[in-house]
Amino acid sequence: MPIRQSRPSFHDTFPATPSSHLYRNIGISFLVLTCLIVVGVLWVSSVRARVTVKVRYDVKQLQGAVEVAKTPEQGQLQGRVVQKSFEKIQEFAVKEDATVQIPDDVQVRGTVKIINNYSKEQALVKTTRLLTSDGRLYRIDKSVTVPAGQSVTVPAYSDKNGKEYILPAGTKFTIPGLWIDLQKYIYAESVSGFSGGEQSAKIVTTLDVSEAQKALEDAVFEQAKQALRTEAGVPDDWDAIYSKKMVEKKTNVNPGQQSDQFLASVKMDVAAVFYPKQDMEALVRERLKDGLPDGREIVNFDPSLVVYKLDQFDVANETAKISISAKSSTRLTENSPALSKDAIAGLSIQDAEKKLNDVDGVEKVDIQIKPSWIGKLPNMKDKIEMVIQ
Repeated sequence: MPIRQSRPSFHDTFPATPSSHLYRNIGISFLVLTCLIVVGVLWVSSVRARVTVKVRYDVKQLQGAVEVAKTPEQGQLQGRVVQKSFEKIQEFAVKEDATVQIPDDVQVRGTVKIINNYSKEQALVKTTRLLTSDGRLYRIDKSVTVPAGQSVTVPAYSDKNGKEYILPAGTKFTIPGLWIDLQKYIYAESVSGFSGGEQSAKIVTTLDVSEAQKALEDAVFEQAKQALRTEAGVPDDWDAIYSKKMVEKKTNVNPGQQSDQFLASVKMDVAAVFYPKQDMEALVRERLKDGLPDGREIVNFDPSLVVYKLDQFDVANETAKISISAKSSTRLTENSPALSKDAIAGLSIQDAEKKLNDVDGVEKVDIQIKPSWIGKLPNMKDKIEMVIQ
């Protein structure tokens, strides 16, 4: 009789279902892991660093030369070279009176007033004698007619030379050439003192001559600058450097000579080298940049402080050589490899500060991190702000 096999049960066919505790543990673990990941992402994204680097300003100096030519070749600057002679003559006034010492034996001079208290006018010819009470004799310097009851003034001089003829103002004279009874009505008095020891006069000084020649030189130079620019036909924005050569300086007087005015003249050769101002400034700036290490830049460059000197010029070929002396401040920039964010990303504050402070040209470093309790810089460089001062 065949053996009857039993059919397997439902529980024997399928494995047992996991317990609810296992599913709960898996869910909790996943949730915790997710929270940790979110917290980590938020922490990483929230960390910020501000790195302030104060740099030192150094000076870059330049000594060199620039060649200028009407038809420039490689390395030359376009320009014009012109030269002409200029001269000017002008009259100048002597500025101040000087006290002039007169020799003891010179004739003394002054001014007298002829007084006529008589009823008729009185004519007196040139050289009419005037006599002091102590016998010193003087003469008037021109003919005059004195109306009745009036007076006239006239220059007078001593009949003989000598400082003993010096008189104070107010000295009374008789006129011995008149009839004796008229002399008490018609007489003279000195209006000014008669001086023979010294007198005021215009005396040409060395300063008068030098100032006149300097004024002429400046006037000629200004005239030359305008004339040479017109001849060169260059644009208004072109600059120029000049060379002056004095050919001749003359005056028609010598220092110490008495004169109210004098003539002075100068003759001067002036050469001018014209060049584009902006091109020259750009060339100087580029030469200052030459040789600067990577990450350094020119700052505070002032073209007006550049010193130009005309070394040599050739008018026929219109070429010239100009020496230049310039300087400018330089400093590190954020483009310096030593100041890159990559160089300090992920470092501690102390290590980052030391690394930056060791860079040549850095004076001071300040690092601020948020949150403040984080002790190192972010690994992501876009979380780092570099400020160069």
